[in-house]
Amino acid sequence: MNKIQSYDGRHLRDGDTLYRVIGRVHGKPAVILDLNGAQTEITLEEYHRQIGLGNVSEGQEPIFRDRVFDDQEASEAAFRKRILELVDRYQELGLTWAEIKNEMELELQKDQRFASRASKLPAVRTIQKYRSDFCAKGNLALVDKRSQSGNYTIRYDDILRDVVLDLLEESYLASDRMTMTDLAWQSRINYLKRFSEERPKQEPGNHGRKAVESILDDFIPHSDVLKKRLGRKVARKVLLQAGNFQKIEHAYDRLEVDSTQADIFVIYDGKLIRPWVTLVVDAATGSIVGLVVSLENPTGLTTATALFEAMTGNDEEFFDRFGIKNRVHFAGYPLTVVADQGSENSGEIIDRLLSTTAIELQKNIPGHPEKKPFVERAMSTLKTFVTKLEGATQTRELSFKDRYDRAISEACWTFDEFIQKVQVWRYDVYGALPRRRVQSPLKRKESPIESWRRLCTEAYVPEPPNKQTLAQMFYCQSAKRIVHNYGIEVGYVQYSSPELRMLKQNTKGKLEVDIRINPADIREIIMSHPKSGETFYVPCKDPEMPAISVAERDRIIAMNRRDSDDYLSAQEVLAALVAGKHHKPSKATSNGGKARHAAQRKRRDDEITQRSNRSRNPAAPDIASRPTMPVFAPERRNRILQRG
Repeated sequence: MNKIQSYDGRHLRDGDTLYRVIGRVHGKPAVILDLNGAQTEITLEEYHRQIGLGNVSEGQEPIFRDRVFDDQEASEAAFRKRILELVDRYQELGLTWAEIKNEMELELQKDQRFASRASKLPAVRTIQKYRSDFCAKGNLALVDKRSQSGNYTIRYDDILRDVVLDLLEESYLASDRMTMTDLAWQSRINYLKRFSEERPKQEPGNHGRKAVESILDDFIPHSDVLKKRLGRKVARKVLLQAGNFQKIEHAYDRLEVDSTQADIFVIYDGKLIRPWVTLVVDAATGSIVGLVVSLENPTGLTTATALFEAMTGNDEEFFDRFGIKNRVHFAGYPLTVVADQGSENSGEIIDRLLSTTAIELQKNIPGHPEKKPFVERAMSTLKTFVTKLEGATQTRELSFKDRYDRAISEACWTFDEFIQKVQVWRYDVYGALPRRRVQSPLKRKESPIESWRRLCTEAYVPEPPNKQTLAQMFYCQSAKRIVHNYGIEVGYVQYSSPELRMLKQNTKGKLEVDIRINPADIREIIMSHPKSGETFYVPCKDPEMPAISVAERDRIIAMNRRDSDDYLSAQEVLAALVAGKHHKPSKATSNGGKARHAAQRKRRDDEITQRSNRSRNPAAPDIASRPTMPVFAPERRNRILQRG
């Protein structure tokens, strides 16, 4: 039998298996491990390697240090360890706790690392707690964990949210005041009663004061409703934030943008996939003025397309196609657009949109959804609607993990059918749903459609920008090109127009012009006249050129070139489309990921076909002619306080 040199007591993890480390074998480079009474032996070299990998606990508790401590945490751990070392030394000398603290203060003042904290030593009980934790967990127990405190999960469920907002609505309409104590007490009573009626077999969720305060912070934009008797220090921050929302007086003063993955599986080309939804919400009316549903993750083009719809509205063909009853044409020129820090809200197209239309973009701090409460409310209502459809991945009763398999078996709606249901819900359900007065910056209890129609009659509604201005926002890539007798060549694609040929005939010598390219559609470019500054569209010389993007064009050029000096013809592009060489290589390894990418590729091919059969401009398909148009520098628009 092996003799143990000394007992260790730490833990070693191997995946999900946890071993107790008995100790090193006497006279042998090996370590004994125990698993439920069965002992095994590993080499000392392997044991040291596992320590280096972080698979051995620092103390006798199975707690592993899986992250690197920052400077503040490391400094605090070193300070506490030094205190324990000094306490052990002075206790061996027989000093009392009072004498130990005096000696420690003198000793720490000599150390530059801890001199500033020498006069602020922890209490005796705290030092004893340091020691007990260190004996059980090792060095990991010396790290200050106060920064990890707090509740990081959602504090409330949808029933408590509705109860609190209903109580605020009643109180606000009556007296415009309700203390937090009254609100929390009455919310608890109403919540427990309603929860027992709707979900009798479940346990109630959080319904205390902190949950009620969290609801007010997330959903209430009014400063007078937010006077919650929280005290001057806490209330000031909330009131400053609410003041920004109360400056909203007209439609399109503030648009809020957000994207989310819908909690539902839909069918596209025989494959199951979860679509993405991008919403643009007008804060004044609560109307969803822009909506894009896609199979791919949102990009800058997705956000720009949603904002394009918000600025131009939809035509009668759109309402006929989806069978919408409440036919309201939302359109206008936004003053401010509020978005989060996602990559879909930045990039060339978004920058071009801002420079072309002079819209002011405000980006929120990550992790603060309460700074765009209007789109968050619309998203919350949309998620509630989606959970009632077949194929929903989560409901009020079941989470995503518990309902995943059932969602796959229930999925029956195609991607196009899901779009149709969301668009009908947008106008006929959400558009007719009255907003609570405490959630409206206009302090009116009316539906988004009612609010829009009233503002169109009584108040100022900004005119939408002209289509030429809107079309130019997609032409975000700029370059310089030499005009030849055959026209202009960009990416091995040749472009020509009557205006360009006339300009070449009237110019002697070399002619260099500025052009702008639409990264989503290579069939057309915009060229600026070198003298007058006027711009005009220059189409591709090959009329059969498909509506592919610049990135797809570059992939075709890199993979399918017969002659590197030859121009790119429509026949060559069509052949590459059939071969699938325009798609970005997939990095998916799982079967689900491969199926999702296959559906996204099929969807992209359908989009290219549909767009190629329409007008050249992808964002404004109803533009029939291409007149020349002057391009002016965007003017700085008035702030909200100065608008009228």
